[in-house]
Amino acid sequence: MQNSDTITSAPERTPLNVLIVEDEMLIAFDLELQVKACGHCVVGMAVDLESCKKVARACAPDVVLMDLRLKGGERGEDLARWLRSEMGVRCIFVSGNLDEGRRARLRALDPVAFVGKPVLSTRLAEALAQVVPAAKR
Repeated sequence: MQNSDTITSAPERTPLNVLIVEDEMLIAFDLELQVKACGHCVVGMAVDLESCKKVARACAPDVVLMDLRLKGGERGEDLARWLRSEMGVRCIFVSGNLDEGRRARLRALDPVAFVGKPVLSTRLAEALAQVVPAAKR
């Protein structure tokens, strides 16, 4: 006989450590709020290549939310390549310019997902749910 008082629930997901790379501060703060609403931790924010490298080395994120156009004309694509090859960290590309040609080129960087701007919280939550935390890699 089964005990009907036993309630089973899905195991809680480990919060991700998320680094946000976005040079528009209002968008970065909105992303931060959305990430936290999903139950994850924002471990840092960066606006360009050098600040991202510094933060990434210091906090070892599970995933990076990466804009494609960064401060000073730098490209998020270049930074995503460095993150993947040097740190084994994948990105979720966040951009208002994700046409199929660009997505095809970015797929070589093994992104977790693509999220268009304006960022819908449901789409960001879906993308974050695809990330395998570092502890489980």
